[in-house]
Amino acid sequence: MKLSPLNQWVKDALRKKGMSQTELARQLTGKLGREIDKAGVNKIVKSGERSVAGDELMAIEEITGVPVPSPHVSQVISLLDWVQAGQLAHPNSQIPEEDVEKILFAGLPKGEWFALTVKGSSMDRVSPEGSVIIVNKADKDLVTGGFYVFQTPDEGATYKRWHGGDTPYLAPWSWDGSHQPIFIKKKRDVEVVGRVRRTLLDL
Repeated sequence: MKLSPLNQWVKDALRKKGMSQTELARQLTGKLGREIDKAGVNKIVKSGERSVAGDELMAIEEITGVPVPSPHVSQVISLLDWVQAGQLAHPNSQIPEEDVEKILFAGLPKGEWFALTVKGSSMDRVSPEGSVIIVNKADKDLVTGGFYVFQTPDEGATYKRWHGGDTPYLAPWSWDGSHQPIFIKKKRDVEVVGRVRRTLLDL
């Protein structure tokens, strides 16, 4: 059975490091805080029966010193406390960084990323309730039609689409017609927290 690219990477990393499957299992168990035995590692590098989990990728890279192949490079992102699509809690008011859950994402460009879980229906055409949105705090350039997390004096922080022009507004994108746009009198009345670049929903 042909190994997947990531399984083959683990096999090659062990060979380059001169490390046994038993030793990798021992070090992974210590780093990840859960039991990983030699049989599990064997299923990764011999038969391909077992895939490599996201946190295992980073740990194996650190243990062996062999970089993860570039198409699979991942970033650890903080998943902040749950938020409302119509009225998000501002990220600055969330629980301390060291206490929040971390999730792993691949294929993101350089940036300052954080994740939020959506509650509410004002953006449910693209981000239904329970979705996770991935926000880049380093991307604050407003583009009409772009998705952003904003901070406004009246609404607090909110997840909406930006529409520029003479009368700019923050638009919901929902199947529920009761959600109304938020019109902006002056651009300084709205702060861009970051641009939403990805939305995910487990089925």
